[in-house]
Amino acid sequence: MLTPAQPVPDLSVQTLDHGTFHLSRDHGKNGTLVIFYRGLHCPICIRQMTELETKIDALNELGVETIMISGDGADRARQTVEKAGTGAVRVGYGFDLRAARYDWGLWMSSAREGSAEAPFFFEPGHFYIAPDGTLYFGWVQSSPFARPQLDDIIGAIRFRLDKNYPPRGMYTGPLPSDENQTR
Repeated sequence: MLTPAQPVPDLSVQTLDHGTFHLSRDHGKNGTLVIFYRGLHCPICIRQMTELETKIDALNELGVETIMISGDGADRARQTVEKAGTGAVRVGYGFDLRAARYDWGLWMSSAREGSAEAPFFFEPGHFYIAPDGTLYFGWVQSSPFARPQLDDIIGAIRFRLDKNYPPRGMYTGPLPSDENQTR
């Protein structure tokens, strides 16, 4: 499980128009927003990519690099970009399903019979990674629905930077005994 304030796994992925993305090299001055998306078959992902295109300038002004990554191959990733009508969003493709599951904790799905889905794909994940390579915050979805809104993510990043707000959710020590508590 990824834990805030702890290093995230190494992330290296091919992109459509920006060469190979290496998180350790290509992070922004104030971090990186990594969005894992389901793939070409997902209209919600396409809509999110279109929305991210309109937020790139705001994220750049905050010093935050962005990338959207799927397990789709280059052709399907290119089709997604075309459907989304984007050009500024950095799009990674061909991300390894095992790394998505075991390194990043993403949920996996298999294609529904008769669908245009890839045989196997990961569900959405959103991670804001500090410039030192540690997780600041993250969301992992088990379905395509109820994703965090990009304006909320941008607001949270802005709050972190303005207030020097520490990461939360990083406690991994023992919890109080619940022997005498009812559930």
